[in-house]
Amino acid sequence: MKIEVRDYTYETMPDYTDNVEGAKEIIMNGDEVSVDYIPDVVYDHKDGVNLHLQILVPKLYNQSKIYPCICYVQGSAWRKQNCYRELVNLGKLAARGYVIAVVEYRHSGIAHFPAQIIDAKNAIRFMKAHSDEYSINKDDMIIMGNSSGGHMSSIVGMTAKTDKFDEPINDETCYVKGIINQYGAVEVTLEDGFPTTPDHQLPTSPEGMLMGYNIRENKEKAEIANAKTYVNEDFNAPMLIMHGTKDTLVFCQESVNLYNALKEANKDVELYFIRHADHGGPVFFKDEVLDVIDKFIQRCL
Repeated sequence: MKIEVRDYTYETMPDYTDNVEGAKEIIMNGDEVSVDYIPDVVYDHKDGVNLHLQILVPKLYNQSKIYPCICYVQGSAWRKQNCYRELVNLGKLAARGYVIAVVEYRHSGIAHFPAQIIDAKNAIRFMKAHSDEYSINKDDMIIMGNSSGGHMSSIVGMTAKTDKFDEPINDETCYVKGIINQYGAVEVTLEDGFPTTPDHQLPTSPEGMLMGYNIRENKEKAEIANAKTYVNEDFNAPMLIMHGTKDTLVFCQESVNLYNALKEANKDVELYFIRHADHGGPVFFKDEVLDVIDKFIQRCL
């Protein structure tokens, strides 16, 4: 096959059709999805530090499209996060047609509760304000998180239509259409809610550092950080809860208590036990679990 040297476009470039003995063929159908990674996008500056987003954007060959956005709050026991930790796994979800923004928040060594909630709400606002830049339908926002991020995602979603824990960075809302809480530490006052933390609820524990005091001596005060405190707020975003039945760090009873409180408040909630699962791990990104998440998000939208 011969071609002339010229200024080809994809449409005008002739397809190679010579018969090559022994060559095999795979056909491109045009709906294959890749994922672009946009690192370390600053969305806010608080308490002397820049707060970043790690952004994953689905890409179709030679096509443009807008997508729902998942703001994903990476868990870290409210300490300094490794926001790169789940990027490869989250790429599997992004490839299903979601922009994903992994949210960095002020950790407990910088600021106590509710600074983390404030930051996550502003990450949502940032993504809405930059929806064109990142190919987002800003009306289709989901908040999702694991562990301490599940705790934050729950409170963010349930209080998004209130003025609680809110210091807006722009005129966008922080409303979401769905909340996904994976093994969230959603009840900091639950006795023995952290099975392998010997100093649980003391000032030296992760939850104690979050609050800045001894929770055992201030349980009523600390209920402000329990997700179930907000089940009667004015929100209609459904919640999906997932928790391992052998979670050694956050007792799954925390998720059960939140689930029951939401049901009692007549809210839309689903609970999935991940049988035999510990605190996170590959099982939370296997196809069966991603299918549940994908189906839940589509229902929310």
